[in-house]
Amino acid sequence: MNQRTINAMISDQLRQQFIDEGYFILENAIDESYLQILRDACQVLIDAMHAEMDRLQTDHLHISHRNQRYHIAKQYHLAPRLSEYVFSPLMADICRATIGENAFLFYDQYVVKASERGSTFAWHQDGGYLGFPHRPYVTIWAAVDDMTLDNGTAYVLPFSDVGIRTLVEHTRDEETGERIGYFGSQPGVAAVVPAGSLVVFSSLTFHRSGANLTDNLRRAYVTQYSPEPILNPDNQQLMHLGVPFLEAGRQLRSS
Repeated sequence: MNQRTINAMISDQLRQQFIDEGYFILENAIDESYLQILRDACQVLIDAMHAEMDRLQTDHLHISHRNQRYHIAKQYHLAPRLSEYVFSPLMADICRATIGENAFLFYDQYVVKASERGSTFAWHQDGGYLGFPHRPYVTIWAAVDDMTLDNGTAYVLPFSDVGIRTLVEHTRDEETGERIGYFGSQPGVAAVVPAGSLVVFSSLTFHRSGANLTDNLRRAYVTQYSPEPILNPDNQQLMHLGVPFLEAGRQLRSS
């Protein structure tokens, strides 16, 4: 996919929607070569998490549960060629359209829901896992499989529906380890999209996902980019990755 095609994909209307509603969706945005990289990475990262669970003699790490759901974070370097996607021109252009000319890879995670067992994930803001005010960052949720209501796709809650554009306090569910920030009745917008599509939303946008009721894995890969390194306010230590990606609009990394 060339740069002109990418630029055309992210229209002024979508840029404004991100400002007004906190999200936009790009269908069929990932070309087949990148999509194959994402698919190949999945089992590599699951195997690595199983090894860590075995080492710790547990079936539950943070919010991952063996053979039910996996949230495999900050491990992109373990999967061959995955960094080519993480630092691709497509990711760079989405960053420019949402957070501006400077961008740092803040976080990445592979999210997998097992067939007929993958549990739901409650309404939350990604910033709720930080728990302190920050310059909003962008989450890019990539559909590695076709996403449906039955296999537990993601839902986003537009700013105009929820009436909230700021970080709110989240409650931790002791059983699952999740943080929950919205308990209202708004249904949100379901991302019923083909594999290779992207859901792009702010760290202040509420989102959730359903259970996987099908007999296949439901795989999504998430990358998050911040406009500046995010520091712990208590000790000023770097939070998570903070890998430089864009500087004054220029791409610093390609893999």
